[in-house]
Amino acid sequence: MLFLKEHPHFIFRLGEQPQFVDDLSDVDDSSTELLIQGKTKNIEKLKSFSKLIKLWIYTVNQNEFNTILSLVNPKMLHIYEMRVEDLSIIGSLKDVEVMSLDWNLKATCLWDLSKNSSLKSLSIKDFSKLNDISAIQNSTSLELLDLSGGESKDLKLNNLQPLKYLRNLKYLGLSNIKVQDESLEPICGLKELQELEISNQFPTEEYAKLSVAIPNTKCDKFKPYVHLSSPIEEEDVMVVGKRKPFLNSKVNLQRLQKYEEQFKAFQRKYKG
Repeated sequence: MLFLKEHPHFIFRLGEQPQFVDDLSDVDDSSTELLIQGKTKNIEKLKSFSKLIKLWIYTVNQNEFNTILSLVNPKMLHIYEMRVEDLSIIGSLKDVEVMSLDWNLKATCLWDLSKNSSLKSLSIKDFSKLNDISAIQNSTSLELLDLSGGESKDLKLNNLQPLKYLRNLKYLGLSNIKVQDESLEPICGLKELQELEISNQFPTEEYAKLSVAIPNTKCDKFKPYVHLSSPIEEEDVMVVGKRKPFLNSKVNLQRLQKYEEQFKAFQRKYKG
């Protein structure tokens, strides 16, 4: 899907950021891109960067976070490493369209996303204490949403109910995530969703149900098993569903056929 590769949501992942700025007094205030950190000197000069479009911020505490975001209004914002509990000031960014927030050690909930009326793309990764994403339901302009835990700790949520209001979503990523009610039902009504990337952490029946509800969505979990691009020892297939095994597509053919029959039975159940 070409639009996903072209969308600015992915620009922050390419590592194409400018040089780190240690002192803003050394920078032309007509710059459109900046990479700063909480300790960058003369940070108050940010207010004069009226043409700023894309801003990278690394390593901030609460005071630095509040100060920086009170001085800017970029279209694209990436923040990495936050020791920030209160995210409410993000609501003041009226022009932000693309936002990527990575690694926060303190926040348990989000901010009032209804105030970010221009927001099209949101990525939230490795928020170790986040458990309440209810505010996301107020961001109905979102087209791309990526929620993921860290490499060593899953994102733990009670449910995915807020996602059902995001009727304009075209891309949804859910990885390293544990949902208490284990339900993918809230995604069933997202008829505009073109691509779903999701980790193998839900019951098999949930994936089968979703494959019937949104059949035009691209998702590798909408089938009984997935062929691995890099085999794990002798296993080259991952069976879809929580606690399902990795198998060998030749040696374990009969077992795979049983999993396929089960998956199709679930699909028939929901088609009926």
